[in-house]
Formats: sequence, C-alpha cells, structure tokens
Amino acid sequence: MAPPAGLSEDTRAAYERGRLIFNGHFRPSGTQGPDDLVGLGPLYNRISCASCHSAGGRGFPPDGPGDNFLTALVRIGVVDAVGGVTPHPLFGTQIQDRAVPGVDPEAKLSLNWEIQPGKYPDGQAYELRKPSLDIQPDPGALAHWSIRIAQPIRGIGLLEPMILPKDSTGRFGWKASEPTIVMQNAAALAQDMGITNVFHQMPICPKGQTDCGGGSGEISGISLAELTLFTKLLPPPDSTDVKDTKGEYLFHLVGCAACHIPELPSRAGPIPVRAYTDLSLHDMGPGLDDGLPEGDAKSFEWRTPPLWGLAETLAKDRAAPLLHDGRARGPEEAILWHGGEALKSRNDFMALSQEDRNHLLEFLKGL
Repeated sequence: MAPPAGLSEDTRAAYERGRLIFNGHFRPSGTQGPDDLVGLGPLYNRISCASCHSAGGRGFPPDGPGDNFLTALVRIGVVDAVGGVTPHPLFGTQIQDRAVPGVDPEAKLSLNWEIQPGKYPDGQAYELRKPSLDIQPDPGALAHWSIRIAQPIRGIGLLEPMILPKDSTGRFGWKASEPTIVMQNAAALAQDMGITNVFHQMPICPKGQTDCGGGSGEISGISLAELTLFTKLLPPPDSTDVKDTKGEYLFHLVGCAACHIPELPSRAGPIPVRAYTDLSLHDMGPGLDDGLPEGDAKSFEWRTPPLWGLAETLAKDRAAPLLHDGRARGPEEAILWHGGEALKSRNDFMALSQEDRNHLLEFLKGL
C-alpha cells in the first residue's frame, strides 16, 4: 500500500496522512494518544478502517456461533406490509456490537450456518450454506437483518470515473447506496466507528439510548479528504498471466459477462477499466433476498461486485467467502446462489459438463 510513483511532494504527503488515518486506531473523545483520531463511538463496530479492510482486502463472516464479527457487520430495519423500511427502534439501521468503556453494546450476535444440499443435472452433488443469526436482545418479528462483509477496496479510485451502461444513483456499497468514494468513506466512519463528519453530523443515537456523545465533526473535512485520496490511489489488484481461454469463452456463453462486463470506458482517460462489473443493481432472486430494502435498492437487488482480484483472493483461500454475507465458499457456490436476472446464466452453468464448469471456474481464478 505504498504511494504510487510520480506523485508530487504535496500529494505524497497527503497520501501518507490518509494512510495513517486508514490504519490508525480511533479512540474515545477525551483520551490521550499520539494523533488526533478521537471520537470513537460510543457505539461502534471496529476501531479502524484497516480492521475490516486489511491491506485493502475483503472481510469474512464468522465461522460459527463461537466466533466474533471481526470484518463483518449487520444491517437491520423494520419493514412494513407494503415494503417500506424504517430504522429499528433500538438498533437504528446497523447493529453496533461494540462500545466504549462505560457503555453497553447494542446487541450480542451469534451466527450459525444452515446447509442446503443440491445436485447438478449430471448428478454431481454440491452444498450451499445460508446464514442463521441470533440477535440478543430479540429485535422482534418485524425486523429484517442482513450480514455484510467488508468489500475489497483496492482499485476503487478507478471505479468512480467509470462510464456505466445505465444510469445509477450510486455505485459504492453492496446496495450501490453511495455515489462517491468520499461519501462512502463518510458513511463508514459514521456507521462503523461512530465518527461524525461533514456528511453525517449527528451521532448515531437510536431510541432508548441517551449517551451518544460526539460533536458535529469528529473528523475534519481535510482529514476526510486525505483518507479519500489514499483510498482512491490504492492500485487495482493483480491478475494472473495464465488465462483459461475456454473458460473465458464459457463465461461469455452462459451470460456472466452481461453484468460482470469485462471492461468499461472511463472519464479519467482512454484506458478502459477492466474490473468485470457494471456497478449496477440487479434482481438476484429469492435466494439472496434478505427482506431489507436500502435506499433505492429493493431487498432482492444487489450491486454487481467487481471480479478483479479473485486470483489473489483464491490463491490464499480457494473457499474464500464471497457474496454480500460471505455465504459462498468460492466462486462455484456464488454462481449457484444467483437467481432473478441471473437465473438463466446459473441454469446454463449448471447444465455444462463438469469439465466445462471447471474451465469456467479456472478462468475466474485467474482474474
């Protein structure tokens, strides 16, 4: 995560300050430390950006009931009979499962996995897993929740100027809820760490909580800009030099490339961005419907995640957690969870021979 070559002295200095903010540990207001990273909480999920995006990478869900939420969190809301969503009266829009000394966390979370067996048309068996979450205190029957793992952020600066095939109000976050990187960073600071800023000036304080602390700007606009500069300049992930050409052909044949568009033009210059995404919302079907609308996105709609960086991710763990909640253990399970607009592509993938399915998966492992 060293600064890119060719930066001016002033830009490099701002990048380094942004890196310190990204890696630094925020602490409660009124406490002493080596920097000005104060204002944590009183309710929060993690104490730093790097806690969830280590080296700019992705997060993961708990393995089971005894594991903590380290790089994942839980969104929540109350959904009425016509699909309208309002913040939960106790938890707001996100459960903060940690708190500063003297304050109780909002809830205790415990995750289990339900196993769903299945078979391909050729008889090969597979297993999918679905999260089952216990929240204490009980949020009530009208509450809907959604686990979200941290998304990889390397190369995120190239996504902002990308020209999308259709208009979109947002392009960042699992539900494409934020239009720019600075607003995505500001939302994460406020929701994940309780740090108020120019975009989120009121501390998070759901009904029933009185000790919410915080001023109107616990991180300055300058510091937010430096953090955003750092994240924008993170280089994109590397791909491998070895490509499974038959797998690439099958990737297009079954329709994966309709949403995971290999490359799109950029307003930043003549070189297209090869990220394998359209950054747009799509109906992903009932299997991935978490029942929780967010912003302009319906509960069954999700932003197409970029596929670049799968080579690095899968080289470390062939069963790396994918999809918004990490339920998919590798790309094969991720494909099998696709529905809605992607149902035909999923079915066409399943109809391939085992050899051809492996070719397609090998292609994904090289991105």
